[in-house]
Amino acid sequence: MRALAIIPVMAASLLAGCFGDKDTVSEPVALAAEAPDAFLTYPDTQASLAAGAYDIVVGTDVAGQSGSYRLVVTFDDGTTQAIKGSWLSSGGPSAAAAGNGRHQITLPRAGGVRIALDSAVDGYLFLLRNDHLIDSDTDGGANGEALIDRPLSLISSQKYGEAYYAAVDPSGVRRTLAEWKSKNGFDAGFDSHVIFRDAFDLGYGRDMYARRNPDGRIAVFVNNYVVRVLPGSSTNYGPLNVEAAISQDSRYLLGTNAIEFSPADEDAPNENGSMMITKFFTFDASGKRIVSADLDGRGVKHMPGMCWACHGGKPAPLDESGNFQVQSLRSAKMNMLDVGLLEYSPQSGYQRPQLEAGLRTINEYVAETYAVMAGRDVNDAVTGSAHWSAAFAQSLAAGRYAASATHVDAFIPAGWTASVSRPEGVEALYKQVVEPHCIGCHALQGSTAGENVSDLANAINFSSYEKFISYRSKIIDYVYRRGNMPMSLRNFERFWKEPDKAPALLATYLSEPTLFNASGNVIQPGRPVARPGNSRSVKTTAGQTVQLDGRSSYFAQRYQWQIVSAPSGAALTDPATARPVLTAPVNGNYVIALTVSNGRGADTAEITLTVNDALAKAPGQFTFVDDIMPILGSSGGTACTSCHSSGGGYAGIPVFWSSDSGLYRRVLSRIDFRDPENSKLLTKPTSLNHGGGVQLSMLLPAEKADYDTLLSWIREGAVCGSDAALCP
Repeated sequence: MRALAIIPVMAASLLAGCFGDKDTVSEPVALAAEAPDAFLTYPDTQASLAAGAYDIVVGTDVAGQSGSYRLVVTFDDGTTQAIKGSWLSSGGPSAAAAGNGRHQITLPRAGGVRIALDSAVDGYLFLLRNDHLIDSDTDGGANGEALIDRPLSLISSQKYGEAYYAAVDPSGVRRTLAEWKSKNGFDAGFDSHVIFRDAFDLGYGRDMYARRNPDGRIAVFVNNYVVRVLPGSSTNYGPLNVEAAISQDSRYLLGTNAIEFSPADEDAPNENGSMMITKFFTFDASGKRIVSADLDGRGVKHMPGMCWACHGGKPAPLDESGNFQVQSLRSAKMNMLDVGLLEYSPQSGYQRPQLEAGLRTINEYVAETYAVMAGRDVNDAVTGSAHWSAAFAQSLAAGRYAASATHVDAFIPAGWTASVSRPEGVEALYKQVVEPHCIGCHALQGSTAGENVSDLANAINFSSYEKFISYRSKIIDYVYRRGNMPMSLRNFERFWKEPDKAPALLATYLSEPTLFNASGNVIQPGRPVARPGNSRSVKTTAGQTVQLDGRSSYFAQRYQWQIVSAPSGAALTDPATARPVLTAPVNGNYVIALTVSNGRGADTAEITLTVNDALAKAPGQFTFVDDIMPILGSSGGTACTSCHSSGGGYAGIPVFWSSDSGLYRRVLSRIDFRDPENSKLLTKPTSLNHGGGVQLSMLLPAEKADYDTLLSWIREGAVCGSDAALCP
């Protein structure tokens, strides 16, 4: 028998389910407003635009023209706003010229917008925020008309999925399942075939096949079965599904996932830039490749994010040419089958002992992909950036198959074994919480640079209790407040099925009393959480007002703001909305309270805004070019670029902040318009998990001022500024 290479475990199955009956069709499920519903999505959706007011300027290709026009603005919720206007003598293709129409729209929530222009004259559209250019177009529509189309998410859309398939299948030879099988050698047979139920993932019956080809290509596909008992019910994801998979009953076949490990550039497979990467494909029940699917009745999601959510993928927005970014493309991995967490049929031939050999073969193949990834040169300019550290994943696999032909379910990694320096019961925490609900996905995270810098820099892989607990505040937030972890709906339901077990056990290690109610029972996510933003210093605008925003609050159905203390003359406009305006006529501290509520209760939080008209700029005046680049060190400073550059000395570091035409896009991919304080651009330099130590301390005035500038810039739309070389 071949020696098993080292690979990570998975809390559910090799493939995070990625299919649906029809592309982009969703089966709606009625949910209470306070029900968590953000599964198989990244915490940062990378919304295209921040919430707030925008100006649309309507120009023409040629100045001096006259005529009428009509704008149709479509928002994320499907509502539209029609705007009519005309030119007496247009100002031409300019956002500032007199004679062009100017109209204001408001985005109630961070997301996207579609602006279509209908006119007999060739028009030009500009989208502005605080008089800074955000986007423009003259002929992007289907018939050459001006169109600005910003998606709800820059990493989850039809266009994004199509760009992904164009990158992994540029010749278009995998448009059907039959073509994919042929491309990966399945016409000649397969090496392993197993059938099971992925009880901790999506609950499907999995009919899985694997093959290794002579050229090193490794491929796995799985047909997925669901017996629908009740619409939108978790009953649909029960034990009947494995029986449907065994019988291969086409009535219950929903679709097929396929993963291959093959050269990025198949036309030049031996070139350095075409390293072997993990590619994902989704096919419907007829075998047609699809871009999107409704995986669990909770709404349509797109490729590849719906698969990458548990495969270590790091989605980045498309580049300026609309292509998938190389660093993102090679970030995803295959997952090892955690044999002890799968469910098996009682039928003869499909029980676990009879499937062990086939499961091991699949895990061996996955191991080979990790060996290739781990062996890449971390110092290479092409393959080294954001180099994944496979060390922990490899130690997991070694322990799970150490000196055994079968999967060792009882294995506990060294970082989780009992010791005098660790709290009592840490092994139970691992076996009951971390292994079944977390480790399969987290073992695929992190970077080599993180491992080399400090013990906590690569803590995201949860390789030890110490690393795990260093994310205490994030775990409290994501698991108990937001309810978006565990990340798949079925795993979430398994975790919360018995709140007094896994949820209560985890909560005891987090040392947070508010996780329990007065009776000592752990509180499930869904209660409202007020989040008015962090306290900060601001300069008032010309009208002496400050925009407040509570849209990042959790499960809020109702909002109520009030002034707790402030100088004379302070007032709130629209205090019962998510985005009121504070009138702050003089310098001083303005303490504002936000109360949010829903059917489960209410929550209040306070924020202190220090208004200081001696500051250089008001929040809406910050730009990337003038204010953010100096903080990064990209315009001559040394703050971030001393490490985050090709010459910084940290091989495998995930991102470079050195100045070039792609810098602004790289920064945008690390900010969160829906939850500005949760932007990586802010959380990394203020945390010990950064790797480079805390770089923005809230206790040091100069660093706190930089933090406030970054936060205000993000809240006001993260505009680029006026630099043709840096601003797309």
